Amino acid sequence: MALAKTILVACGTGIATSTVAAKKTEKICKEAGIEVKTIQCKAIEAASKIPVTKPDVIVATTDIPGDLKGTPMLNGRCLLTGVGLAQFKEDLINALK
Repeated sequence: MALAKTILVACGTGIATSTVAAKKTEKICKEAGIEVKTIQCKAIEAASKIPVTKPDVIVATTDIPGDLKGTPMLNGRCLLTGVGLAQFKEDLINALK
């Protein structure tokens, strides 16, 4: 079995919005047969968490300040609005392959 992929999910406060985004991201991955673990954080903490968590992708519902060290980032606002969700799903699955 393949190792779980790590997804860093960031929002403004690291609480409510990132929880919704993390759960929906996990569901998308499960449906695609991709095992993932999500880590939630505040947007301001994301860049500093990259060296420790080594995420395969970042899903953010707001702008992320700082150096993302080449980690792919996807705009997760569609997880809240539904607008552009099909493209997000495709981009997420491709980023985790």
